[in-house]
Amino acid sequence: DENIYTTNRVGDDSWTEPKSLSSEINTDRNEGSASISGDGKTMVFTSCNRPDNIGSCDMYVSYLKSGEWTSPQLLGPEVNSKAWDSQPSLSADGNKLYFVSKRDGGFGKQDIWLSEKIGDGWSQAVNLGPTINSAEDDCSPFIYLDGETLIFASKGRVGLGGFDLFKSTLVSNNWSEPENLGYPINNS
Repeated sequence: DENIYTTNRVGDDSWTEPKSLSSEINTDRNEGSASISGDGKTMVFTSCNRPDNIGSCDMYVSYLKSGEWTSPQLLGPEVNSKAWDSQPSLSADGNKLYFVSKRDGGFGKQDIWLSEKIGDGWSQAVNLGPTINSAEDDCSPFIYLDGETLIFASKGRVGLGGFDLFKSTLVSNNWSEPENLGYPINNS
């Protein structure tokens, strides 16, 4: 079904022909929704319906070694659940993983969660709480390079229509009230 591809920029306005990222990553299942650390050496991606999945869609990690991506490792039950888990956003340093899940314990339909790298593993995922998550869908997280600015989509806040993009900043371990990015980024 879906696969992850790579292409390289050539000059100012063209790109090389896309090619499969890796036969280690792409299978006959769905692979997508990838996020790569700032140094380009750690990738977390979503794959659905693999035999080792915990839920329908789960996240895997792969590392770039000697120019090749390693065989992906399923992130364990600390990160993945029996529900749908997807849309990873890895911090630039590769130590924090923001993602979306429909698991129990959230505030709405899709919520944004966080897991932190601890040694060779990952911490138990925690919900980002009611400042970020609403009673509706909150999804598509992107953690900015500063590690403190979160951009995400929400249907559960006052907006211009459907999903709007919002920004929140981490200050003293608390997320600021999300700010609608406004028009022309958001529209009806």
